[in-house]
Amino acid sequence: MSMQQSGTNRARTWLIVLVAFVVLLALASAFTGGDKISGLAPIGVTAIGLILVFAVYLATAQSDAWVVGTREVVYMAIGAALYGVFNLIFNTIPMPSVSQVALRPSICIPVFFGYVFGPVVGFFTGAVGNILGDFLTGWGVYPAWDIGNGLIGMVPGLVLLFADKKRSLNFLTILVAVLVAITAVLIFVNPRVPGPWTGEIEDFSFWAWAFIIGGVVVIVLRFVLERVSVDLAAVNLWGTLGIIAGIGFAALADIWINGYSFATAIIGEFAPAAGPNILNSMILTPILLAAYEAVQARTGR
Repeated sequence: MSMQQSGTNRARTWLIVLVAFVVLLALASAFTGGDKISGLAPIGVTAIGLILVFAVYLATAQSDAWVVGTREVVYMAIGAALYGVFNLIFNTIPMPSVSQVALRPSICIPVFFGYVFGPVVGFFTGAVGNILGDFLTGWGVYPAWDIGNGLIGMVPGLVLLFADKKRSLNFLTILVAVLVAITAVLIFVNPRVPGPWTGEIEDFSFWAWAFIIGGVVVIVLRFVLERVSVDLAAVNLWGTLGIIAGIGFAALADIWINGYSFATAIIGEFAPAAGPNILNSMILTPILLAAYEAVQARTGR
């Protein structure tokens, strides 16, 4: 098969995955007892998100990271099912924020599936798993958060674009440190924001410290875990970047969808959602990856 034919097949496969996501989104909205897709804003955000992820594919289309075969399709189904079921369990543990934000140890699932099996598997696991979890919980359908969770799985999968994973670590360390620092500064400058529905002033200064501590630990773990395995070091950095990108997309989208101010979206929604996710991911994802590598070593795969 020529490179052109291979590229065409990959593009077709990626489009099928994105269309499947849209169909499942529509079905969940039609049958949910919770919030449904309504109005132009969520549709527009969905379109922007899908264009964004497809643009990332087009920019790197020649990489084998985007190859999808029977094995990847199976992992998509397994990952999405696991993430959906575990989200059903953990959606019952709310975090203090201006919206429906839950404590999710399950965030390690899309990060792991993306990092190990590629960006397409990671996106499907995060996006469809989030649709399933919110549907089963009875919350409804939130396209921006579904795409955001898809990005949480897709971004770690981009590690497969690098022939040498270790070469990406220095740049990622600096990038994660800068993003964490910017978030912490934004919260410290304006820690008190009004709730969008009640108008009540809430103090979110705690999350600045959570970001600082989480960022420091992630960076320290990079150097500690690198002595054991480059993958264990890299998965934390890629996972943190994926969480910042995914939750950031969803929170900023709520400026348009829900009319949040920038401060409310970043300080009252992004920080309470991304902070715990980063902490959960940096603890649980390396454990999950180490267990997977141990099984692979024993089976000789």
